[in-house]
Amino acid sequence: MNDLLNLAWKDILTFLLVFTRIGIIFALVPFFSGEIVPRKVTAIIAFFLALVLLPIVPNPGIDMNNLNVLTLIVLLVHDLLIGLCIGLSVSLIFSGVQIGGELIGFQMGFSMVNVVDPMTGVDAPITSNLLYIAAFLLFLCLGGHHMLIKALVDSFSVIPIKAELPQQAFLSAIITYAAEIFVIGIKVAAPVIGVLILINVAFAITARAVPQMNVFLMAFPLTISVGLLFLIIVMKFMPGFISSAMNGCTAFIKATLPLY
Repeated sequence: MNDLLNLAWKDILTFLLVFTRIGIIFALVPFFSGEIVPRKVTAIIAFFLALVLLPIVPNPGIDMNNLNVLTLIVLLVHDLLIGLCIGLSVSLIFSGVQIGGELIGFQMGFSMVNVVDPMTGVDAPITSNLLYIAAFLLFLCLGGHHMLIKALVDSFSVIPIKAELPQQAFLSAIITYAAEIFVIGIKVAAPVIGVLILINVAFAITARAVPQMNVFLMAFPLTISVGLLFLIIVMKFMPGFISSAMNGCTAFIKATLPLY
């Protein structure tokens, strides 16, 4: 009877740890982490996904007789950190795109034209929302959700459930990869920012050469027009950019998880 109770509690504990790893990922990835999706819906989806993955999760090897509060905390921290690694690696792509949209909006003079982002629930320039939604749709079209689920399933094989704290190399890799958010933002905004800087320099030279000309009256509509034109060009290259970012995210997960 005691063996049956230990086996039942072991399965329940394993399920809770699997649910913890999945839940933290769903709390970070776009759409499910947004204000548009109720938290109960996200929790229910994570719950049933944990039930689906439970039969294929390797045996955690938890000794129920020696289980204590400290060991349980370490187990929870272990799965929280793995979920954070996977969730943040995906969320970072969209945060970088959003930063790029904010830079474009600021350069075009749209810094005051803010609307509520339906995903995050915060005010953001309209260009940022446009690029964010486009990146999310491309992520789904390119099979990013399949990539995310595959990375989640593979994580249980690479790092099974165990009471172990991370190594310094694992944490350093995550911190280093976090800097990619600014790289992604600059890559997205570079075409628009580059041409608008050249236009501003040209108008500055014109204002210096012809002081009687009202440069501000001419610069504002031209800046918006050229900015929108090059924003269309940025949207044209978005599929290739998102695909490259997804490949980088997959490579990061495969290289970082074994460092744990």
